[in-house]
Amino acid sequence: MTYEMELLVRHNDGIREGIAIGRKEGLNQGLKQGQAVGRKFQAQKMALSMLEDKASIPLISKYTGLNEQEILNLAKEHNLL
Repeated sequence: MTYEMELLVRHNDGIREGIAIGRKEGLNQGLKQGQAVGRKFQAQKMALSMLEDKASIPLISKYTGLNEQEILNLAKEHNLL
């Protein structure tokens, strides 16, 4: 194999390795984002149930991790205020 061919092979190997690393990092990032969205959705679902049961905003905030403004916005959005 000539020197130029060897450089080309190494270059192509480097590109493939870079693509594989990028895919792995992208999948990890996507998974983390999806989990965060899922946790937020679950907290909102719990907050809605608590609002329907007439729980106080501070109590809902304590158990869901949502701030008071998020809870108020959710309540208004679902006509619970």
